[in-house]
Amino acid sequence: MAKTRALGTTITFNAKTIGALTSIGEITPDSEELDATTLDSQGGYREFLQGFKDSGEVTLSGYYDKTDAGQQELITGYGNGEAKAVVIAFPGGAGAGGATFQAYVKSFTLGAADVDGIVGFGATLRISGVVTAN
Repeated sequence: MAKTRALGTTITFNAKTIGALTSIGEITPDSEELDATTLDSQGGYREFLQGFKDSGEVTLSGYYDKTDAGQQELITGYGNGEAKAVVIAFPGGAGAGGATFQAYVKSFTLGAADVDGIVGFGATLRISGVVTAN
């Protein structure tokens, strides 16, 4: 089975590449359950149907860089609350995989400043609609 290294993975928000990232979280779609159990359900077992789907959230973390256009776009995006295009691209060029979706910036945090640390940042992108695998 071919494996893909994460090193070199990129993410853009509103066509701006977000730099200095240390982590891009998983996309974890989920769906509601609709209880379809009736009085004549077989064997006394509950029955379910899939309800509305929810594409979830993506968390980002990295080192804060006030000169990074992508990080500044996240801050602007948090301020205006508009969903924008997001593209995650795995390393390896065309055909290597990734995902495309619309999301708004649900949260943006600046990390702690420790004596022997690097100032970090974090963001949560709330996905709106469907995720398309690249």
